Amino acid sequence: MRVAGIMAAVLLVGTVVAGCASPETDSPSASANSDAHPVTTTGALGSATIDERPERVVALSWTDADILLSLGVTPVAIGKAPNESGVQPWTAESLGDSHPAILQGVNTNVSVEEVAAQAPDLIVATKSFGLDNQYSQLSELAPVVHYADTPSAETWQDATQTIAAALGISSQGDDVVAQTESAIDDAAAAHPALDGKTYAFFVGPQPDSTYVVNSTDDAGAKFLDQVGLTLTPFATAQPASNIPGRAQISNELLADTDADLILATSSNGALESVEQQPAFQSLGAVERGAYVPLAPTQAQSIAFPSPPSLDWALDQVVPLLDSAVQR
Repeated sequence: MRVAGIMAAVLLVGTVVAGCASPETDSPSASANSDAHPVTTTGALGSATIDERPERVVALSWTDADILLSLGVTPVAIGKAPNESGVQPWTAESLGDSHPAILQGVNTNVSVEEVAAQAPDLIVATKSFGLDNQYSQLSELAPVVHYADTPSAETWQDATQTIAAALGISSQGDDVVAQTESAIDDAAAAHPALDGKTYAFFVGPQPDSTYVVNSTDDAGAKFLDQVGLTLTPFATAQPASNIPGRAQISNELLADTDADLILATSSNGALESVEQQPAFQSLGAVERGAYVPLAPTQAQSIAFPSPPSLDWALDQVVPLLDSAVQR
């Protein structure tokens, strides 16, 4: 069963137009257990004690909002996604008719005043990059549930269980994690052509170089590994860059990156800088059509994983990979 199936029991599935929720509109969890509180969670920046069931939850990132929604809790405000609507398509499906406020200042630009306007009694920030800059101020507004080490190192499983514990519904968090992992396993079984196939994944190409995923420390690579794919020995041999799970290689090395499947993505439409390289065009995978350029939203669904985003990726991304790898 997909995660969407779980959420259907607690959410009306539909399409949302991003809007503003007023501070007077409460968003309680229908399933939170008030008897579980007080609860204390510990993160890299400090501890958060939640004395009673939270009623007004602010999610500082769209990934945090996704996890809350998978647990049956609709936040009163969510971090803006990097698209025109400010809401990812899988998030919109989970929101249904709900219209939380969209925080315009996110990550390093998060606005404490904007968050304060929502009168939160819980702030969720397991995937808030730059939280360390505003943590002290935000924690004065409400308990801040966040990552154990860094946002990039926090797995979606750990984030889900941490957030569920803060809500007083730890067992539901375990169920959501188990259902999502089961859905991934089912997808791997349904797409046997992917099993054991190698891939190279280019991210953020630049005129003279590109980043290549070189480890399952990268969240997207971890997901691709779960559906049966494996990174090439060339990729895993490359030295790490300042971005966990990625190496930076010059265009001269593109000729060494061939695999059963080639993936690439860019948030700024710069894929041409790698696609036009003769060495890239001569790769066997590219010549036979086993090349999949991922749109930003497709790549974000696995790079910033949550139960709803992975459920979406199983339908929208995995079939593309299956088709390409068989060419």
